[in-house]
Amino acid sequence: MTTARLAPATTASALAGRLREAIDAGRWRPGELLRQEQIAAEYGVSRIPVREALAQLQSEGLLEVAHYRGARVSRPRPEEIDELFDLRLMIEGDLLARALGRHDQRSLRELKRLQDALDDADDRLGWIAGDIAFHQALYGPAQRPRSLALFRQLRAPIDRFSVQALGPRSRKQGWADEHRQLIAAVAAGDAAAAGTILEGHLQATRAVVLAACAGQGES
Repeated sequence: MTTARLAPATTASALAGRLREAIDAGRWRPGELLRQEQIAAEYGVSRIPVREALAQLQSEGLLEVAHYRGARVSRPRPEEIDELFDLRLMIEGDLLARALGRHDQRSLRELKRLQDALDDADDRLGWIAGDIAFHQALYGPAQRPRSLALFRQLRAPIDRFSVQALGPRSRKQGWADEHRQLIAAVAAGDAAAAGTILEGHLQATRAVVLAACAGQGES
């Protein structure tokens, strides 16, 4: 794999961004070791920004760093997955309830367009990006930027794991049906139905992720 080298003055933050993109793209799998000397040589930087970049990614929960053992890509534990989905149920349920009365014909058409694109998605990164876009469009009219940022933060560990362990075909028809049911409930202004569909959608996704995590086993 050929990597574009960074300028000598590259900050640790910029290097962290490049490493984050590489991990998201599946360059390193959960549990796999990132070697400082290899990263420094590949990106053309000194060991100092590498250490700082790895520490930054550790603070985000993306890496686990152990003294004398290096840094490994984190694998979410079942209890962490449960907590993330419990929080998602609260945050996304609130966002949906606030957004529901503010959707219009234009936003509903955009939701349908995004779901049509998801139906055709056949690669993991494109599928995850499309699913994020759908949910952001679903919640966007709530006009709650902090809650939307928290939604993305809560998704991030699961999405990174999903790049490795899941894909569009994991539960494609079920997800598609639930998305279209959500669109219909929002169009009808049925808050109770929309909330019930979203809860079932997230609970089913939780089950798929937990099963994938169990299937990978411990590192």
